[in-house]
Amino acid sequence: MARVVLAVALLALVPSVARAQATWLRDRLDVEWVVATGGWRAAVSSTDARAPGFDALAGGGEFVLGLDVGAGLAVVGDGRVLAGEAGGAEHTYFEALGGLALQLRVGRARLRAGPAAGWTKWRGDQATLLGGFAAGSIDLFPLGTGRLSTTLSLRLDVDGDLGATTFLPQASAALALGLGVRY
Repeated sequence: MARVVLAVALLALVPSVARAQATWLRDRLDVEWVVATGGWRAAVSSTDARAPGFDALAGGGEFVLGLDVGAGLAVVGDGRVLAGEAGGAEHTYFEALGGLALQLRVGRARLRAGPAAGWTKWRGDQATLLGGFAAGSIDLFPLGTGRLSTTLSLRLDVDGDLGATTFLPQASAALALGLGVRY
């Protein structure tokens, strides 16, 4: 009989433990989806032997997922895709980047920085992007009564274009401005 009472008591605790774990995760989870990003990538040096004056205007999106580890500090993973035009309408530029960063939250603003790596393609030339980024985002206005809000973000990337052979520069920098939602 004591075992049955113990089993019933443990089963009664399971939902409350699950609720507590869900609350803990919800309070520490940081999700940001930048649904509209406009960006510009340009060669770092105007004397780049392969691509002097390279620049691309592109649009896309970004997704940030992180976990707050305490005192406004979080570890976040970041992914971004941009596609657009460079050197005329017949040449489509594409890049995809992923990164891992430390994020500092101060009130409604978040600052993050870390290494990033990805891939780019333009006019048949492909390269691995390897470098880092710094980004900031701020909540504009809440959506409802919870944590959901709109957000404005600004991001700077500086990358080496490894493996580019013909049209892509040896190093490039990108600046992007985006609008999205955050939880």
